[in-house]
Amino acid sequence: MKLSKIIILTVIFAASVILKSPAIAQEPPGNYIEPDISYASGKVLEIIKEKENKELSESFQNEQITQLVKVRVLNGEYNGETVEVENYITSNPVYDIKLKAGQRVLLNIENTPEGPLFYVTDIERYPVLMITLGLFLALLLIIGGKKGIQTIISLCITALLVFFILVPAILNNFPPIPSAVFIALISTMVTMAVIGGINIKSLAAGLGSILSVSLAGFVALLVINYAPLTGFHDQESAMLWMSRPDLNFPGILAAAVIIGALGAVMDVGMSIASSISEFKNVNPGLTPAELVKSGMNVGRDVMGTMANTLILAYIGGAFSLVLLAANAPLLKLINLNSISTEITAAITGSIGIALCVPITAITSAYLIDIAENSKKQEEDLPEEGQDSLIN
Repeated sequence: MKLSKIIILTVIFAASVILKSPAIAQEPPGNYIEPDISYASGKVLEIIKEKENKELSESFQNEQITQLVKVRVLNGEYNGETVEVENYITSNPVYDIKLKAGQRVLLNIENTPEGPLFYVTDIERYPVLMITLGLFLALLLIIGGKKGIQTIISLCITALLVFFILVPAILNNFPPIPSAVFIALISTMVTMAVIGGINIKSLAAGLGSILSVSLAGFVALLVINYAPLTGFHDQESAMLWMSRPDLNFPGILAAAVIIGALGAVMDVGMSIASSISEFKNVNPGLTPAELVKSGMNVGRDVMGTMANTLILAYIGGAFSLVLLAANAPLLKLINLNSISTEITAAITGSIGIALCVPITAITSAYLIDIAENSKKQEEDLPEEGQDSLIN
């Protein structure tokens, strides 16, 4: 498929998502007035005072501290203003924010008829994250050079596809699985074209990758339906259900598996297609069957490391859950919805990697062989024409 066709299809799909009436939130009741809330960055200038609330401490049997802090607003409507904010520390590290002078914070500003109310809602982590991102991009450019630039472009395109097309599509009640497969198709083809160029090798790698990840998504859907899995595997999914109970949560889970496995599957697909292309260039006499065999040999090596990469990524993402359930009986552990969900995602993603090896090897071998034969025939035609003129 040509890149221009992919772009046209993406634009059409994006337009259909945008033009459809938004369903990002439930309609509030008629008498409900939504609060006017905004956010701004702030800097803690000083801790004015810090005292223990003894009554609350006795009630909750732990230390309850109230901080009164002076904060300067750094941007937004109240930029430059200095305000005093109370910050409550409840001996719960999940929610507590222990403020110090000089810290940057995120302010929640609620505009009321009596005036704005300021709250410290979190530590501002944006600057550190931007420095880390800058380091990552710099390493890509320094080590990768031109390929590093291509990698950055493909990452930006993938992020745009996920956050500005897939997410709005699911929130607008488009079917999650077809939407995820469509985004995976576009992302794969564009990434392959940017990284490997617009050629038969990229086409073969893209086709092998998207077929494999689609089959992995189908296997995940079967597991979700027959296990069954509810799709409520973490706190965030439960919070999403509270605001959007109309969404298809099992479908969202299957879509997450497809997107989660896509990167690793693309890596395997491009490795196999590139190796087969090189084999054919070095030895044009190789048959498709021999190319498939060579591609399978390469794929087997890549498959082991990439399957480990994917499974370890899921384990790392759910490590707190693993530690929490470490002492539970195995029968109970494996049947927990959250654990079963992570296992399903890791195994079905690895199935996609395993399937990618033969699918991409066969696809690449025959497509590259056909392309090389066609190219050779085109090169032979002028020579045959010249011979006929001489004769």
